[in-house]
Amino acid sequence: MESPENDTVSFESAEKIILRWDSTVSEEAREKMIFNGDRYEIDRYLQAVDEIQRSMESATISDGQDKASSAIQIAMARLEDEFRSILIAHTNAIEADSLADPSPSSVNSGEFQLPEDDYQYTPTATDDDSFSKEFEHQESSTSSGSYRSTNSIREVELMPSEAIYDLRSIAERMISAGYLRECIQVYGSVRKSAVDSSFRKLGIEKLSIGDIQRLDWETLETKIRRWIKAAKLCVRILFASEKKLCEQIFDGLGTATDDACFMETIKGPAIQLFNFAEAISISRRSPEKLFKILDLHDALSDLLPDIEIVFESKSSESIRVQAVEILS
Repeated sequence: MESPENDTVSFESAEKIILRWDSTVSEEAREKMIFNGDRYEIDRYLQAVDEIQRSMESATISDGQDKASSAIQIAMARLEDEFRSILIAHTNAIEADSLADPSPSSVNSGEFQLPEDDYQYTPTATDDDSFSKEFEHQESSTSSGSYRSTNSIREVELMPSEAIYDLRSIAERMISAGYLRECIQVYGSVRKSAVDSSFRKLGIEKLSIGDIQRLDWETLETKIRRWIKAAKLCVRILFASEKKLCEQIFDGLGTATDDACFMETIKGPAIQLFNFAEAISISRRSPEKLFKILDLHDALSDLLPDIEIVFESKSSESIRVQAVEILS
């Protein structure tokens, strides 16, 4: 692990810096976030953490080890708070332009913004028409070729590079100090709330198989139409972009840490998304329902190559299997 600058600090100086930002004893530390300050302050704190970690590795006297261990626990609690703060600061309202951009390469929209409030979204006919236009625009760019292409995946930059750099700097030190699980849990909880907010905005509801099968046909037909559009967006933009963000922050830090964070974030939402299609696939197929069910089947079939790319790892195998079994 490299320090932010070439200058190093002594153990005593490092300990003072760590204790200064101990939010359990300092009112100033409770009111301010280190990573909201200037770069010099940020780098000095990271240097102090590095020095404490080096001291723990080289300490031979019990008293020295105890002091270093106490300091590193305080530092890790602080870094966890900073990590969470940065993640939350870059989770904003969704931009419609990000959904409709037809370019096949990665989209840099500054930030993929998500809703801040925890409202219960209720889709309307106007919303459905709006999404129809957006997806018609999006899909027109690939109409000359098959969806079975990586060109259909469009990754949005979810965070600015400065935030990604800071998150990676924190994650590297937390993982090095043995705080991998805490890092994954904080990351997953914040980013999953962002994905959940996107789901609400798209009108993707949490419905059991029984709930879906009890819906009247007119309502179900509307939900199938909306699901087909939303599923394309979720797989090709939302999930793909979350995967890219995990790679940007965690790639190379531990064994498959980026994939663990990705699954912590999207496993629940992905299962929720595909549970709807599964419920439709096992429902009674009366003549009036057949064509709309075939539309859903065809849409999922078109998405399968992209699902296999986004969920290519061993840990996400259950998502791939669920999608395949729905089609079988």
